[in-house]
Amino acid sequence: MKASYDSIHGRIESNWRREGGTLRLSVTIPANTTATVYVPAKDAAAVPEGGKPAVKADGVRFLRMEDGAAVFAIGSGTYEFAAR
Repeated sequence: MKASYDSIHGRIESNWRREGGTLRLSVTIPANTTATVYVPAKDAAAVPEGGKPAVKADGVRFLRMEDGAAVFAIGSGTYEFAAR
């Protein structure tokens, strides 16, 4: 699934895809903007972003677990999350 929205700050894009047993989420956030991202997971430590744990990734801050999802605050840029 792909979606985009042209906000007053620029284009916001989201792309979900399945690769085997992994769900991949690509998110692009425009400059000077923040977003909240929900990634399906049992444990935030098990969610990678850009090949390293999301809880240690630049521009990513873990907020909480909520209804089977790890919730992250992200800044502007492009992010690649994965969930198994």
